[in-house]
Amino acid sequence: MKRRQFLQHATLAAAASVMPVRAFGIPPSVRSLGLSEPREYTDADLQALVTRAIDAARSAGASYADAHVTVLRGQLPGRNESEDRAIGVRALVDDYWGFVASSVWTADESARLARGAVAQAKAHRRGRTRAVDLAPGSIVHDGEWIQPVKYDPFDIPVTEKLDVMNSIVDYASSYQVGLAARGTMSFTREKKISATSDNASWTQTTYRSQAAFTLFYRDEYHRRLGPGSAVRDLGPAGQGWELVSESDLIDTMPRLIAAAEQSRHVTSLDVGRYDIVFSAEAMATLVDQTLGAATELDRALGYEANASGTSYFNDPLEMLGTRSVGSQLVTVTANRSIPAGLATRKWDDEGVIPEDFTIIKDGILVDYQTTREQAAWLADYYRKSGRTVRSHGCANASSAMAITMQHAPNLALVPSAQDTSFDDLVASTPKGIAMMSLRVAMDQQLLNGIGYGAIREIKNGKLGRYVEGGALVFRTPEVWKNLIGIGGRKSFDWYPALRGKGEPWQGTWHTVGAVPAKIKQLSIIDPVRKA
Repeated sequence: MKRRQFLQHATLAAAASVMPVRAFGIPPSVRSLGLSEPREYTDADLQALVTRAIDAARSAGASYADAHVTVLRGQLPGRNESEDRAIGVRALVDDYWGFVASSVWTADESARLARGAVAQAKAHRRGRTRAVDLAPGSIVHDGEWIQPVKYDPFDIPVTEKLDVMNSIVDYASSYQVGLAARGTMSFTREKKISATSDNASWTQTTYRSQAAFTLFYRDEYHRRLGPGSAVRDLGPAGQGWELVSESDLIDTMPRLIAAAEQSRHVTSLDVGRYDIVFSAEAMATLVDQTLGAATELDRALGYEANASGTSYFNDPLEMLGTRSVGSQLVTVTANRSIPAGLATRKWDDEGVIPEDFTIIKDGILVDYQTTREQAAWLADYYRKSGRTVRSHGCANASSAMAITMQHAPNLALVPSAQDTSFDDLVASTPKGIAMMSLRVAMDQQLLNGIGYGAIREIKNGKLGRYVEGGALVFRTPEVWKNLIGIGGRKSFDWYPALRGKGEPWQGTWHTVGAVPAKIKQLSIIDPVRKA
C-alpha cells in the first residue's frame, strides 16, 4: 500500500494570504459585563501601533528605539488552538536599555509602553558609564516577507490532519501483533510587525510545524523510548502542512519497525574510552551545544553569567583569529537564509538583512554571532581583517513580550570533500560505539558535558546491539581535538534546535546542519551502575 492511498482523501488547499488578526471571542461570563467582542486588526492598524510607540519613545528622550507587535497562533490538532498577542518597546537612553511589553493593543498603551521603556533606561543610568555604538543597519521601508510554505497549516481542516495522522498510525500498527504506534502534531504561525527609530518598518510571517510518530511494542511501552521503540521526528521546521502530507513516513516504516525490533535486544558495555561514530543527528546536537552556544558573543563576554551561562572562550576578543578550537576538519558556518530554516528571516529584529558568515574555519575561531551593538565590540578585529563593521543579523526575540537580544542563527558543520558516509565511518572502526542520537547537558562554561541517547556497539566494523545504561562524558576541547573523520555532502542533513537565554528565560528555534563524524577515545560511563 502506497502513501498516496492514505493521502488521496485530503484536499490540500492552496496557500492563502495572511488574513486580518482577530482575537478569540470573549467568554459569555465576561460578555455579560457589557464588554464588546475584540475587533479585527489589519496590518495597517498594527503598524500604526508600533509607529506610535517609536514616536513616543523619541519624544521621551530615546536616542534609539524599536517596537514589535507579534501575533502567535498555535494548534495541536484534536486538542487545542491558541492565539497570543503582544507589543513590546525597547529604548536606548544615554547608552542604557529599557524594555516594557504588554498584551494590550491600543494607541494609548503603545505610547505608555514607550515612555515606560525610556523611564526604565534612565533608571539604569545609575550604573557604571558605558558606551553603545550601534553598527550601521539596513533601512527597510514598508517591507513584507512571508516564509515560503506550500500549504499554510491553518488553511487545512483539523479533521484532514487527524485523518492523515491516524491513517499512518493504523498502517504502522497493522504490521504485526503487539506493535502499536502513536502520533502527535503541532503547528505555529507568527506574524511580527516591526519599526525602529531609524525609519525602518517591516512585517514578517514565519511558520513552525512538527510531528512525531512513535512505534512501540505494547508490552514494553512503559519503558518509554528505551528498548522496543523507535521514533520518527518530522521537524520542527519552517514549513507548512507539507511537512506531514509529503513526508516519507510510509516509505520508511519498515526501517522504523526494524529499529524498534533491534532496540529490544540490548547489551551492557564496559566503562572506558572508545572510538565513537556519531550520526549526523548526534553531531548536530554536539555542534549546537558546544560550538554554537559558546560563540554567542554576549555569553562569551559574561553578560549571560547569571542566566544561560558563560563560555570556555573566556578571553573572546583576544582569541579571535588565533584560538584553535580543535581539528582542522572543523569548519562551522551560520546563516538565516536556508529554506525551511527555523531561524530564517529576511530581516532580523533590528531591521538588518542577515548575512551568511563563518564562525570557525579549519579549526580556528574567526567570528561570533552578533547584533548591531555587539558588532561594534569587534570593530578593531574587523578593521584589521579588512572587513566591514556590521551586524550579522542575529537580533531576535521569542515574541514581542521578550526583549530583543542575540539569538542563534542556523548553524552548519561543513562536510568533508570526500564522499564519506556514516556506514564508512563504522566500517573503519574495529571496536567502538555508535552514537545514534544525543541529548547533552553542559556546565556553566560549556566546558564539561554529559550525553545520553541511543548507543550501539561496533564490532569488526559492523553495528551490533543497542547498549543499555551508557553515557558519554567529555570536555569540549577534547572532543574537537580528537575528531578524526567527518562525512561528505551526501550524508549532510538539517535538524531542529531550541536554545534559551536571558532573564527571564526566552527560547528561540534554529536549525543545525551536520554530517556523521568519528571522534577517537572518548569516555563512556554507566551512570546507573552501582559501585
